[in-house]
Amino acid sequence: MKRNTLRCIREIKRRKLDSLLISSAANVTYLTGFREAEGYLLVTREGQMVYFTNFLYAKEAQQYPAWKVAVSNNNIFNMVKIYIKKLKLKKVGFEAKLLPFLEYEKIKDSLTPQGVDFIKTIDLIEDLRAVKNRSEISLIKESVKISEQAFEFIREIYDDTMTEKGLSIEIERFLRLKGDNRVAFAPIVAGGKNSALPHYQPAEVRLDKKFFLIDLGSKYCGYCADLTRVFFWGKMPILFRKIYDIVKGASCAAISKVKAGIPAKEVDKAARQFIDKKGYGRYFGHGLGHGIGLSVHERPYLTPRNEDVLGEGMVLTIEPAIYIYNKFGIRIEDMVLVKQGKAEVLSGHANW
Repeated sequence: MKRNTLRCIREIKRRKLDSLLISSAANVTYLTGFREAEGYLLVTREGQMVYFTNFLYAKEAQQYPAWKVAVSNNNIFNMVKIYIKKLKLKKVGFEAKLLPFLEYEKIKDSLTPQGVDFIKTIDLIEDLRAVKNRSEISLIKESVKISEQAFEFIREIYDDTMTEKGLSIEIERFLRLKGDNRVAFAPIVAGGKNSALPHYQPAEVRLDKKFFLIDLGSKYCGYCADLTRVFFWGKMPILFRKIYDIVKGASCAAISKVKAGIPAKEVDKAARQFIDKKGYGRYFGHGLGHGIGLSVHERPYLTPRNEDVLGEGMVLTIEPAIYIYNKFGIRIEDMVLVKQGKAEVLSGHANW
């Protein structure tokens, strides 16, 4: 049985549950390695696992010897009820943040007549996923490597006839060929004043000839990367240089704070105070970063009020930014591995 599954079973027992019904595809992958997840996984405190799916995924699922596959072509909720009754389970946990309300109602309504308590859990598996093991870290490093290669690819293919959307498509094609046949997220390519919009959608507009921002992320064996770089062509204007240096300084200040035992909010504070002291605090409106792994955004989150404490083995993004609306935005995003001492910067930014 996979180490991650054993950790989950220990947590089920600690919470005095009989079992956990998992609806998150990423959490199914984390526990089993099965990456075509579409259904529910029931894990009991004794280590039994039943995967409920439909005909489309049945054959792939049946190749995994660790679980029993229950195939439903009609009412999957009824099948869940039948197995819970068969296994004599009375306290079944569910993922309260992830199970859609209508599905929750259907499952709960089918279980209540059997005297089964359907009990909410919050971040049970997400807390386990926050700390990466050696194998996960290795896969993330490979994903980062592919993402960095994409920036070199951009330098090779760029010409001033390209549009934001056209370059975004080329980047995604590169990432899919080098990594999984999917990306962590659709690449952001934002030229000129569009770079001041943090989650800008690339448009069919000609790229700014002097400046653009690119946020991209590969997937490798299911594990994500997330990096942002700004590209300048020719001499950097004075204001751009000033803002870029402030953002870079904030990144350095935050990364120097990262180590096991430090509250997440303290890392955010280091970057935020640096930017604020330079007079640009109101132009940095989002959290400093987030955990990353099977999902591009996962625990822990580096925000001003997050009390979570960083643990060795967590992988984080550090992405301070300054956005001056209708002018430009500068964001520098790197990925770091939390250690007992100095953090390891996984993305080989030339400035580190």
